[in-house]
Amino acid sequence: MRLPRFLRKLRQPLLKAQTRSIDALARRLGRPDAVFLGDSITEFWLEADPWFFWPRRINLGVSGSTTGDMLERFERDVAPLSPRILHVMGGTNDLWYGAPGPEASASLANLIEIAERAKARGMRVILASPPPIALAAEPLFASAALFPVLRASLRQYCSAADVVHVDYAQSLLDEGGVLRPSFTTDGVHLARAGYLAMRQQANKSLWNSRQRP
Repeated sequence: MRLPRFLRKLRQPLLKAQTRSIDALARRLGRPDAVFLGDSITEFWLEADPWFFWPRRINLGVSGSTTGDMLERFERDVAPLSPRILHVMGGTNDLWYGAPGPEASASLANLIEIAERAKARGMRVILASPPPIALAAEPLFASAALFPVLRASLRQYCSAADVVHVDYAQSLLDEGGVLRPSFTTDGVHLARAGYLAMRQQANKSLWNSRQRP
């Protein structure tokens, strides 16, 4: 049942306080089980589904981040935390306004470099393809045609490098292969329902990563 609008507004400060508390606790508990590195789609995940991050998962999503930005942040933000698992999801901003390179080669190289640095530090790695966007949002992107190319390249690298790959399109698309309207706020970013739909697949990828030697 959908709450009345005025009740939703009253609930928002409580949800934000809850989100801050969960994140603060995860940072006090020592070595995190998992760190999530990404852009705004990762950043907003924490507020949309805070209990997914309870109690030892840290969200390092930053709005506007390209894969190049995420690579630069790795040494500063990720390495000191030394998580057991690093979940990386990026590429959306590269394909929107960044410089993905021919056939998304630059974006792929950045993501692979993050994965290899993490592996060298003993982290297990999950590489997530950038989530699907709505058809209406495609004209906003400079390189929308490269979404399937980047997904395929990531899948190929992960298979060869024994890295867990996850494509949340499996959870977000309808039977016709279209992003479900109820799962997105603007055709690119996800609504709470979208994040909740991803939860089972995300947890499965974390489990699969733990089983890797």
